[in-house]
Amino acid sequence: MEVRVILTSDVKKYRKAARALIKGKDRVLEIGCASGKTTKIVAEIAEKVVAVDKSALEVSRARERLKGFTNVVIEVKDATEVNEVKKLINDRLNGRVDVIMIDLGGVADPGEVLSLTRRYSLAFKPKLCIVKNRLLIDFIKSCEIYQ
Repeated sequence: MEVRVILTSDVKKYRKAARALIKGKDRVLEIGCASGKTTKIVAEIAEKVVAVDKSALEVSRARERLKGFTNVVIEVKDATEVNEVKKLINDRLNGRVDVIMIDLGGVADPGEVLSLTRRYSLAFKPKLCIVKNRLLIDFIKSCEIYQ
């Protein structure tokens, strides 16, 4: 099955895509959850959510924001350590991820974002990836496929 990748340029569109495309039985991996604002939106829809961020402070804020949600796990993890995140997913979601959300910041290096999207897609084979990165969109718009 081929992964559908949705690119968004800002947080409003990122959250709109999440609301429109995530379904009730989905298991979601959120990379770059920050303080949990998007995580809360996703948790209100999805069956289960595993959210990670490299900042302990942001993870603490996200946990506070999502107190009372029993379908969410929020952990401090570096997204570039795919094998560490994979262990967490195997433990918390029995290895199944339907949707991956990636937000490393809207102006994070597009090469890094593209590489992580590909690595996570290969590792989990989700049906959908929702990615927020304006610079990646700008780069793709500048590309042309030569025939």
